[in-house]
Amino acid sequence: MSNQIAFWCCAVLVVIGALLTITRRNTISAVMALVLTFFALAAVYTLLSAHFLAVVQVLVYAGAIMTLFVFVVMVLNREEQEPWALRGIVTKAVGLGALGYLMMRMAGFLFTRTAARLEAPPADWGGVHNVGELLFTDYLFPFEAISLTLLVAVIGAVVVARMPHPHAQQAANSAPEQEHAE
Repeated sequence: MSNQIAFWCCAVLVVIGALLTITRRNTISAVMALVLTFFALAAVYTLLSAHFLAVVQVLVYAGAIMTLFVFVVMVLNREEQEPWALRGIVTKAVGLGALGYLMMRMAGFLFTRTAARLEAPPADWGGVHNVGELLFTDYLFPFEAISLTLLVAVIGAVVVARMPHPHAQQAANSAPEQEHAE
């Protein structure tokens, strides 16, 4: 029973962190909410006896990628915006509809499964060998698709970082005018 309570607490933290990540306009707040999501997801992996995945989640995502995101946010140095990104009645209606659909699907899944039908995972489940074997046999295409998606994200980050900042461009344009005025 305590594992179920811990699982539900971690699952709620994952959902709250994900919702905060997508609804914050302030990039630092969104990144910190994403860190919360990653750590809570690592806790879920631990509760599922997938210790290797939990360690990889913390080291790779919560550690390395979040550090990279924070540095990119600091380098971009965008001006602060309002904290909530939700605007318009259509956006809110689509979001509420998607949330309602997700809740119905989750409730349907949870009420059709019983604890008696769930089997305990094998003792070596979630280990390095099993994860590697699954990634490079049954899940090779999704593994490669994720790597291409990450490549596109890196290229997009470079393009965004190279865009001129509006205030910097205005300052550069006004500098020659100030020299002529003197």
